[in-house]
Amino acid sequence: MPQIPATEPYTLPSAAPYSNHGRTPAAWVMTWGVSLAFLVGGVSLMLELDWLTIVSVVIAVGAVVVSMVMRGMGLGQPAPPPARERERDWYSD
Repeated sequence: MPQIPATEPYTLPSAAPYSNHGRTPAAWVMTWGVSLAFLVGGVSLMLELDWLTIVSVVIAVGAVVVSMVMRGMGLGQPAPPPARERERDWYSD
């Protein structure tokens, strides 16, 4: 006689969590700032200007800092909500 597997009840999540794939003002500031820093750094390597290399590093660090401040102001990707441990989802096994 074949064995029939026991059925288990699963709960589906109410909705997919909000995700904007990083398309936020904070992400764009970091992207453009670091891109500008690499462009300036490349020019400084071609022209062999040490001060321009330092400027490119300052631009990169500044872009990261400004982006972090913008995220702190709420202009970045929000942190995911904590998962409920007691709730069993269909994909948890």
